[in-house]
Order: sequence, then C-alpha cells, then structure tokens
Amino acid sequence: MVNIKYKSMNKSFDVIVIGAGHSGCEAALASSRLGCNTAVVVMDASKIGWMSCNPSIGGPAKGQIVGEIDALGGEMGKAADATFLQFRVLNRSKGPAVHSYRTQNDKYDYAAYMNDALVNQSNLTIIEDMVTDLIIEDDNDSPHVLGVHTKFHGELLSN
Repeated sequence: MVNIKYKSMNKSFDVIVIGAGHSGCEAALASSRLGCNTAVVVMDASKIGWMSCNPSIGGPAKGQIVGEIDALGGEMGKAADATFLQFRVLNRSKGPAVHSYRTQNDKYDYAAYMNDALVNQSNLTIIEDMVTDLIIEDDNDSPHVLGVHTKFHGELLSN
C-alpha cells in the first residue's frame, strides 16, 4: 500500500524534483534534509523507488556512486542493506582494487522502504501528478526555470 502525505497543498516550493527513482528520491531527501521546502512530483506514487527487472545495488560502476551517496548521508545504501536477498563481492579473483560489492534486493521491500523514507521526511511533499511543461523565464539571455506545469495541480512554482 502506498502511503502519500499531502500537506496543505502549497504550490510554491524551494525545490521541485520530477520523478522518484534512485536519483529523484536522493535529490528530494537531500534538499528537504537541508531545510528546503521540497516537492517530488511522481506520476504513480506506487512506483516510488521502483527497481528494474534486475533489482541490484552496487557492482563495478554503480557501487562507486552508491558509496559516495552513502558517505554523504544518502538513503540508497541503507535501503539496500535493509532489503537485500543476496550480498556478493565481485571480482574476487582479481586484485583488491577492482573488488566491488553488489546486493540483489527485494524490489517490493526496497520500494516500500524508499516510500516510507520520503513520506516520513519533514519538508517534503509528494505530489502524484504529471509534469507537462517547464515554466521558463528568459531574462536577458539568462533563462532559468521558475516552476512546472502539471496536469492536475496546475502550476507549481519554485521560490
């Protein structure tokens, strides 16, 4: 069951994150933990933190990023530790410089963990909607994003 926390529907936020895959979850959590009033817009809240058909965390490439996210206080490593089915050290037959860690995770438990992390985070609002356009202001050849248009909630503006 998806747990969505709608606060009073403020339409102005310090940070607006589109999508709640691995990077969207981390971005929304990081900005809200820094005290920013953050919105994360997802088309289907039941897919927050949803993993692919090969639900693994780590490995030779992504393992480096997971370690860096973990060192900065991110949630991906914690979620992987809490929901893993199998843990492996890859490339053991080679030198220690190329060893890497990988977990195979229960994709349903992982998604539930990340959903709970977002729902229980202060300064974070989950909005189930579809972003249809960006609101861009072109100010003297220096364009910047002012917010987003959504299908059901209209304009969400960034402070």
